[in-house]
Amino acid sequence: MSKKIYIRTFGCQMNVRDSEFVLGLMLKHGFAQAQVAKKADVILFNSCSVRKHAEDRLFSNIAELAPHKKKKPELVIGLMGCTAQYHKEDILKKAPLVDLVCGPGDEGNLPALIKDVLEHRCPVIATANVDTPRIEQCPEYRESHFKALVSIGEGCDNYCAYCVVPYVRGRERSRGEKDIIREVKDLADRGFKEITLLGQNVNSYGRNTQYAIRDTRYERQTTGFISLLTRLNAIKGIERIRFMTSHPKDASVELFKAMRDLEHVCEHLHLPIQAGSDRILKMMNRGYTAKHYLELIEDYRKMVPGGSVTTDIIVGFPTETEADFEETLRVVKEAGFDSAYMFKYSPRPPAKSAQLKDDVPAEVKQKRLVRLLNLQCAISKKRNEALRGKIVEVLVDDMHRKDRGVLTGRTRTNKVAVCKGGKELIGSFVKVQINDVSPHALKGRIVV
Repeated sequence: MSKKIYIRTFGCQMNVRDSEFVLGLMLKHGFAQAQVAKKADVILFNSCSVRKHAEDRLFSNIAELAPHKKKKPELVIGLMGCTAQYHKEDILKKAPLVDLVCGPGDEGNLPALIKDVLEHRCPVIATANVDTPRIEQCPEYRESHFKALVSIGEGCDNYCAYCVVPYVRGRERSRGEKDIIREVKDLADRGFKEITLLGQNVNSYGRNTQYAIRDTRYERQTTGFISLLTRLNAIKGIERIRFMTSHPKDASVELFKAMRDLEHVCEHLHLPIQAGSDRILKMMNRGYTAKHYLELIEDYRKMVPGGSVTTDIIVGFPTETEADFEETLRVVKEAGFDSAYMFKYSPRPPAKSAQLKDDVPAEVKQKRLVRLLNLQCAISKKRNEALRGKIVEVLVDDMHRKDRGVLTGRTRTNKVAVCKGGKELIGSFVKVQINDVSPHALKGRIVV
């Protein structure tokens, strides 16, 4: 019988795509997918190191497997992704149950690494290739049958002061344009309708001096992100193209024009601001001012009427004063974000800010976060209220987890929408007339 593998993923969409990629590789190598961890012969955790809270949850989840591993000593427990790269061999001390540690640059070798552990029952550490471009592989397996995540690059060269991504994902490397187009054409041929392009900074695609590997030969990148969008837009069958994440220092009017003019590119821009204080932005090494950021938002609103903007914000960065925080509140009000991911700062060495004293008290961070959440909630509700009575196109994702008579999906602007309907509509586009809203979702009915 085939050995079974189970992968649990924490963190961003890049991690979700990596888990999907690894599962596809393992299926190609004769493994079967386990639907629950306790039925698996191999359990992999794919976790994020951007915030300490995510790591704490990870190690707690691994520790909970102790009774299971005692009953089933042949079980292989592995850790892949950013946390594996962050801690490397120290994982074996922090989590003694772990048999395998695999960083982002080595995930393509996981079938061989897992085989090694199964045969020799010795821990394996594979974290040496974080800066090595991946050999082009694209397993057929996808979690969905109608929408797909497509990686266009790895790593980051920005070195924001709070961020460990360049250390755990390596320097920026763009994937070959021909390989991306080949992958998307294959997805279109298989009936996929929506793709999301992923990269730490999609705007800088093709502008770095690194290389992508295809068939073990080096291929220099000559294209840019807007050119890539234009070529993908022409692929028949792909109805929606999304992308994230964009960096404000590289965003441009030209990008917004492309979003306006390219039929299949969705009207949603995720543009992390992180802070509204110029002093804090400079300490963060973000490369722009609040004024420049707001000018970008103004240009986007002009170019893409009705488009949505989402963002990321950190509260309590070292030395952040009440005046600095008030600047963040001001920018949030002026930008009018449709939604935002908001977090309390935590130091993550070797990121540069870890050398600074984490001097904003925990209770102050919490109070500021609550104020920010409340403000954004009110703005989100107002933005959604403008859609009441309107008819929007929704790609149905799934049935509602609690109410099985209700469908959930997303608009082109990436807003969650719910409506009554049957499961036969999953994967279809429907027109929904909005009759109620909350800060987090649109509610309506399907219309012909």
